[in-house]
Amino acid sequence: MAETSKNAGCGCLPALFLLLLGVIAIEFLGQKYLFANKLYFVNDVDHRLTPGTGEQNADGIRSAREAAAFRAGDENAIFLGDSFVHGLLVKPEESIPAQFEQIANEERAAAGTTAAGTLDPGTAPAVRAANFGWVSSSPLLSLRLLRDIGAKYSPDLVVLCIDMTDFQDDIKYRRLLERRGIYSMIGKLPVTIMGMRKVMAAVPVLHGAHERIFGFPAPRFFATDAPLEETERWLEPIRASIDSIDTFTREELGARFAVFVFPRSYQYSDREVPENWEAGDYEPLGPYVHEPFRYFERMKEEVGYGVYSLLAPFETTDVFPTCFAHDPHWNPDGNHIAARAIFDTLRAQGLLAGE
Repeated sequence: MAETSKNAGCGCLPALFLLLLGVIAIEFLGQKYLFANKLYFVNDVDHRLTPGTGEQNADGIRSAREAAAFRAGDENAIFLGDSFVHGLLVKPEESIPAQFEQIANEERAAAGTTAAGTLDPGTAPAVRAANFGWVSSSPLLSLRLLRDIGAKYSPDLVVLCIDMTDFQDDIKYRRLLERRGIYSMIGKLPVTIMGMRKVMAAVPVLHGAHERIFGFPAPRFFATDAPLEETERWLEPIRASIDSIDTFTREELGARFAVFVFPRSYQYSDREVPENWEAGDYEPLGPYVHEPFRYFERMKEEVGYGVYSLLAPFETTDVFPTCFAHDPHWNPDGNHIAARAIFDTLRAQGLLAGE
């Protein structure tokens, strides 16, 4: 009996050796060749834009202006967010911050109004909007950027824009930064761990295991996949990040703060994005697509800062399409709808100086 157990144990060694060899090969080939340009979340969780290149200024934000152009006497607004704020697939001047700035300055020039009173058109302090958005950011990463460079832009107002992918991203980035759970090994086994997560996310029967191992739901859009009562505990981490941005904005920057919740096209239309590459990730106008807005409606009654939804402006607009045919990001018209709604809301709520 003892001999049998000994032989069985010896028989496992070749299998373990081959498994180890396979992992080493996967990591070597994956890190060096197959996924060399896709490990930026592991190597640099913030994955910020490269300063001074392309459309970026010296701080790495999408701006033709440097920080010194944001003068203390102007009305300066920092926009935080992901690719929707950044303006993926649109020109810099078509992005939400740029269009907001244009709308605000046109309105002020027409009214000739400032906090000091009524002036001749054109004499009001300029509104300057700084685009702090970048692809696949989240409130947690936006907070880190705001802490690093926010004061340089002399902000009077900080606007945080929430996207439906932020719920998962915020948890994922926090775990990456803290190297918690399985992420404690990701520095040495990034390809193996990321590959395992992708496989588990793609197989519904493995979603429970994914949640236990990785610490968050597998679907990117889990917040619109089920009733709020089932997902709410996974939405709380984003609120912690938002609260921290509010505290930093008020106490360190001395600025006003507002949150805007962005809808994706599948939450207000079943006609948008006919060639959508992520169509399999959600059901357009499905039964739970508005659950995150329920969460924020409840949240705004409990916090000291403004929380506003852009769902209604997109539901009621006559503009079509608001997105690209092949991609769910907003086209220039969609960016304009958002910029206009943000301006109108901020003005109505008294969050713009002189309005």
